[in-house]
Amino acid sequence: MNRTLSPQQKDDLRLSFTQGKFSAEAAIIKLVNEGYEPDVAKALIVAEFKKYKKEVFNRVIKRSNNEETQKVLVIAIMLISSFGPVFEVTSPLWLSVAMAASGIAGYFSFKTKPIAGVLASIIMPVVFPIVYNFYFAGRTSYIKIEVLIPIIISALPALLIYYTISKTVYANVENN
Repeated sequence: MNRTLSPQQKDDLRLSFTQGKFSAEAAIIKLVNEGYEPDVAKALIVAEFKKYKKEVFNRVIKRSNNEETQKVLVIAIMLISSFGPVFEVTSPLWLSVAMAASGIAGYFSFKTKPIAGVLASIIMPVVFPIVYNFYFAGRTSYIKIEVLIPIIISALPALLIYYTISKTVYANVENN
C-alpha cells in the first residue's frame, strides 16, 4: 500500500492548486484509484497543500524583504552620492569612496542583476556632482527641497543604465 506521493503526483496536485480547478474529492478519488486508502489519500493531499502553502508564503516574505532592502539601499546610494557636493567635499578620494560604497550597495540591492545594479549605482555619484554644480551655479540661495531636483536628474542616467543592462545582459534570466 502506498504511503507517499510520487513527484509526478505532487506536481499534478500543485498544478491543480494554482489553476483554481482543485477539487479535494476528485483528488482523493484519483489517489484511491491509484491504490491509496481513502484516509491516506486525504492525509497526503492535506500535507502537500500545507507544504505548498508554506513555500508560497516563504517566497512572498522573501520577496517582500528583498524589496524593503532594495528601497533602503537605493536611498543610501542617493545619500552617499549627494553627501560630497552638498557638504562641498571635492576630494577625488571622496569620489572614489562614494563610487565604491555605492557599487557595494548596488550589488546588494539588486542581487538578481548584480552587474546592472553595480554599474547603475556607480553612475549616481559620478553624475550627481556635475548636475548639482550646474543646477546651483551662480545662485546664492535656494530652498533645501531643491536639492531633490539634481538627485532626480542624476538618477535618470542610472536608471537608464540599469534598465539597458537588465534588458540586454539579463534578457533570458528569470527574475525570482
